[in-house]
Amino acid sequence: MFNVKYPDGAALKKLFYGTIKPLSEVPIKVDATSFTVRNLSPDKNVLVEIYIPSTVFETYDVTGETLVTGNRDEFLKVIRRGTKKDVVNLRYDDGADSIAISLINTKTGAERSYRVSVLEYGKELVQPLELELPVKMQIASEDLKKLISDAKLVGEELELVYSDGSVTASSRSEGKEFKEVLSLDKPLIALESKESTVSSRYDIDLLKSVASSFEAGDVATVEFGSGLPMKIELIADDGSRITIWIAPRA
Repeated sequence: MFNVKYPDGAALKKLFYGTIKPLSEVPIKVDATSFTVRNLSPDKNVLVEIYIPSTVFETYDVTGETLVTGNRDEFLKVIRRGTKKDVVNLRYDDGADSIAISLINTKTGAERSYRVSVLEYGKELVQPLELELPVKMQIASEDLKKLISDAKLVGEELELVYSDGSVTASSRSEGKEFKEVLSLDKPLIALESKESTVSSRYDIDLLKSVASSFEAGDVATVEFGSGLPMKIELIADDGSRITIWIAPRA
């Protein structure tokens, strides 16, 4: 069982709302050290992980390890209601058919209570993806979000090419092309590569589907490799972390 209280409903919404959209269900693992969600999208093209350390919760009452899978649509409907004035209480008792979630207004004490249906109990999370990628760059989250939005106006595929100390992001369709050269301070915060030339392509709709999760952190760390998945990582102010893997296009 677990009974945990997160101090900021708006921050929790940023961690969850965009991140779990590609999923069909929300598998949760709660143990002594963390509250973790990790799952693949139904088409297996997106892997997402939300990691919240136990230390950021106001209350963290956990018995052993709990593995429970919640209804994704119901979870989204609750989480989107969270505001900065709300403390979020999440409770699950072993064997129950739902997760109890309460939004408690810290100013008025008013409490809104919801239940998210449990689809499965005791199912292990999918394994994390451990893959070393040659190109690593850091970019302001808003800049990354805008890049994806601009590329989507032109085509369905984002190509990233690293060469000569910069990354060229491009998208094409008949008679149209979008291109942006990303280099240090223009607008990258950091850039490193273990290979001289790297090129890979990704589905823009997949990137667009998780773009709202970029609000969870000010800076996004993006890694990629030729014909390899893209890894996007964001770290919130309290140390919570979102990790998103996007499969490459053939």
